[in-house]
Amino acid sequence: MSYDKDVERLLELALQGTRTVLRHFVDECLDRGNIKPEEFLSEVVSPALARIEQCRREDRVTTSAISMVMGSLRLAAGRVIERMADAPKIKFGHRRRILLFCGEGAAEQLDAEIMTAELEIDGHEVRFAGGGVPSDEILADVGQWSPDVLLLYASCPSDAPGIREIIDTIRNVGACPDLQIAVGGGVFRRVPGLAEEIGADLWADDAGDLRRAIIDDPDRRSIPEQRTVGRGRRLPKAA
Repeated sequence: MSYDKDVERLLELALQGTRTVLRHFVDECLDRGNIKPEEFLSEVVSPALARIEQCRREDRVTTSAISMVMGSLRLAAGRVIERMADAPKIKFGHRRRILLFCGEGAAEQLDAEIMTAELEIDGHEVRFAGGGVPSDEILADVGQWSPDVLLLYASCPSDAPGIREIIDTIRNVGACPDLQIAVGGGVFRRVPGLAEEIGADLWADDAGDLRRAIIDDPDRRSIPEQRTVGRGRRLPKAA
């Protein structure tokens, strides 16, 4: 099913900054019953976010407009996540403890917030620490909480060296031998092969595939031959 019209309408309202109308639009979409909250996040909000980010990278939109849109999209995502709070969780065989960090940009943080909500719907226990956290503090949090998965979300190419440093440090120290390191976000979609190159265990071209990889491949670890983890498979819709 295509949600292109909903994406276009969401962007239109986001650019206008009409928050009351935006709230009504989100509620109307969810109340009509043909789209679940988690689907609205992945099929409407996330594509809208990707479009405005592309416009930003191509310098086709003003800073003021970007700020207006991001505020509106945060409002829309928050509205949906509130509706998801009491939704039944999907029952999968692998419920995992996930620690998630992201880059400092507003788009990255919203993207990571959406991923956090979707992972919680999948039944995982997720701690989202936000963006701009220094590498040494990320490593300390990993050691303190001992998650099953460290998920690093990035949109900017400049984040990649820091992510690789974190991966290399964790592997060299060997303090968390069972930890699985997953990466996602815009830069890994735009640069094929980057995730493999920096030594990630899991990655995917979109959020749904990454969610499925986290569920299906808990034992997957980085090896030279591993070049297609999580790709080409989509997460089934919630019942």
